[in-house]
Amino acid sequence: MNKIGICGAGLIGASWAIGFANAGYIPYVYDSSPNSVDNFNKYFDDLVKDLKIIDPNINEDKIRNNIKLNCTIDQICENAVLIQESIVEDLKVKQDVYKELDRLTSKETILASSSSYLVISEISEFVEHKNRCINAHPALPPHVVPFVEVVGSQDTSEEIINKALTIYKKANYAAILVKKETEGFVLNRLQGALLNEAVRLHEGGFASMEDIDIALKHALGIRWAFMGPFEIMDLNAPEGIKDSFSRYRTGIQNLAKQQNTVPSYSDEYLDKLDKEQRQRLAYQDRPDRIKKRNQMIALIRKLKLELGEDV
Repeated sequence: MNKIGICGAGLIGASWAIGFANAGYIPYVYDSSPNSVDNFNKYFDDLVKDLKIIDPNINEDKIRNNIKLNCTIDQICENAVLIQESIVEDLKVKQDVYKELDRLTSKETILASSSSYLVISEISEFVEHKNRCINAHPALPPHVVPFVEVVGSQDTSEEIINKALTIYKKANYAAILVKKETEGFVLNRLQGALLNEAVRLHEGGFASMEDIDIALKHALGIRWAFMGPFEIMDLNAPEGIKDSFSRYRTGIQNLAKQQNTVPSYSDEYLDKLDKEQRQRLAYQDRPDRIKKRNQMIALIRKLKLELGEDV
């Protein structure tokens, strides 16, 4: 079976559809918005253009022909091996949709949510067949960041988890398993820790927004493009990871003691952030910056592929 149901045709849903279609799956796309097809077609050209930076030989016609637009929810559910739900991040709305998906699909169909923070045990609370429900959270922008983190609830079967991981890997996603359900999963917990510390440093007057961003862009980010924190520590000392942590653990622990406050994210502070950021980048210039972001990520992925460091 190679049919994938896409429930929600916004940017994330469109990206999923293109990713699956490029790997040979047949995505059937449903969205309740009457403008969904027009919006999808607007996304399509830009998303494929980014992918061609990574692989100039991508067959745009094959991708477009594999994607079936303007489907009903019944049509995306019939004989689908997996439904990728990417609707609004609203628990009640997702719960209602999941009840419908559970009713319309085969009991072997995987029901996967792209939710960033809502966990599948809550989303599937009123679903009869909870054993086939998972979170499958991508990274933004998902068409050029080939990542998904898969996690089930205590009701999800191991067979479904393994089946989902196989599907995502066949679709060329770097799929990781989150072994226990936790808010934010792995990606947003790591990102959240960094964001909180960036805010503490900025709000405390230790550095400007510009300089904090530079520290990430021109130092940590270059390494993080192809190494994770544990590999970095393994290579940071002559005898490897244990040696590295032994050398630096006191300093790391001291920092952790200073990082145990929670920023308030008050409206006053958010206004300050917005004012400073708009001085760095005018609001009307954001679309061009987003395009450049996607192109830069695609170029980094191209380099990683050439050096054997990609999925």
